[in-house]
Amino acid sequence: MFKSTYSKLFMALIGLLTVVSSCTKSLDAPSLEVAGEKLHWRSISDSKSGLIGIYGLMRAALVSNNGHWIYGDVRGGDFSVYSRGDLTAVKENKLNASFPVIEKLSSWQRFYAVINAASVFIEKAPQVLQHDTRYTETNLKMDIAQARALRAFAYFYMVRVWGDVPLLTKSFDNGSFEEVDIKEAEVVLNYAEKELTECLEDLPYRYGSIVDRYYGETPVNWEKVLFNKISAYAVLSHIAAWQGKYIDVAAYTKFILDNYESANITRLTEIAAGGSGVRGLTGNYGIFSNNFAFGQIVNFSSAYVYGEATSSGHMEQLTLAQPVVNKEFPDIYVDKSLITDLFEDLNDKRFGVDTISGLYKTNYFLNFTNEIPIFNKIRILRDGVTDGNYAVFGSNLVFTRLEEIHLLRAEALAVLGNRLPAIEQLNIIKSLRGIENYSVLSTESLIDEIFQERRRELMGEGWRFYDLVRYHKIKNDDLEFLNLINKKGIFWPIATDVLNRNSKLAQNQYWN
Repeated sequence: MFKSTYSKLFMALIGLLTVVSSCTKSLDAPSLEVAGEKLHWRSISDSKSGLIGIYGLMRAALVSNNGHWIYGDVRGGDFSVYSRGDLTAVKENKLNASFPVIEKLSSWQRFYAVINAASVFIEKAPQVLQHDTRYTETNLKMDIAQARALRAFAYFYMVRVWGDVPLLTKSFDNGSFEEVDIKEAEVVLNYAEKELTECLEDLPYRYGSIVDRYYGETPVNWEKVLFNKISAYAVLSHIAAWQGKYIDVAAYTKFILDNYESANITRLTEIAAGGSGVRGLTGNYGIFSNNFAFGQIVNFSSAYVYGEATSSGHMEQLTLAQPVVNKEFPDIYVDKSLITDLFEDLNDKRFGVDTISGLYKTNYFLNFTNEIPIFNKIRILRDGVTDGNYAVFGSNLVFTRLEEIHLLRAEALAVLGNRLPAIEQLNIIKSLRGIENYSVLSTESLIDEIFQERRRELMGEGWRFYDLVRYHKIKNDDLEFLNLINKKGIFWPIATDVLNRNSKLAQNQYWN
């Protein structure tokens, strides 16, 4: 049963990508037939397929053309580009350069597919309640809450990428919708926050029970698959952080850290069991695999065991090369001098020197003595598959995890002037990774150290560019970056194809 659910999610992802690519309407977003007219909305299997389809579309939106990592890690981030002109253009913020990948990543088509699928579900799932007695009112409330949460998450993600975007709150399932004007980013974020806040009551910590199963499956089978109450609070935390509302960030992150165990999320101390300090972070049994629930809060899976692994849409596709896969050089890598600058504490269990052997630790980087080290942190590769062109990767996309929330809370508390609690949150991560704690007597900037720790801990997880935006807003002392923010140069241009199909849209002023 569980395997069947995961397989459906994977098939929905692949099938729905085809639907997404066929759009010819104003927002460049399709009628989602899989969650719309092709479902009769008469049985519990229809509601399950419609719901899982939204999750499949969300993952597809994030990983298409490796967007999540190109948006967050390549653009202005710590990764250097080996030989790809398109990635070099992104790295240098030349987002109007003429490359197919840049044009595709400039299109919000795939995110509006998620939004439309969620709206279709919200509008039509109540019909199942009328026709199938197995589908309960409680079931419906949980399902609609997830659809609303995913729709809100999609809007938040788009605002970080494009800034002002159209706001659609109803479906266009019949394919005959009108051209839609753009809404200011704050309006869209306020809508997303409202949606998440209102659905919190109906989002459980865990889905079902041993006795009362959710869609026939036990709670453990839904972990790392569905949005729960902790997931919603995490997205709320980041919406508030993006808006600079750090009082709200502090409140939301406190709730998460007080209640995450209710969602069966593993404690940090348990993750570090055995003294490795990286257990639960790297490797086939770490947080990017589907084997354990270590700290995953918002996660989109790609498990081998359920047939979800793919050859594209993974960080490994950009970062791995020989001797891991049969590819001479990686597309992106972290320069050796930057590695040594960032990981200056040799006891750091992510990257440092083994005091017994004298060799470099390989949890984050492999072949450090070579000219171009391999970013090894995210590496879920099926045994025996080493062809760089056809390798199949099984890493999950982990949007946020427990360690990230600790550091976000440290950021909020520091901004609010709560220095000692902020240091405590920061040192939880430092202690976990075996490095020297930040002293309460230190004269070094606490904000600087928190963002440096985020830089080390979250490398390769799609955070760096967005962290830079928040950091410079807080510090307010880098005129060049502040100018980029004020002129909306932190956002991507809107794809030409999207503009051509909606006369009410105008290009981001920075890219005119």
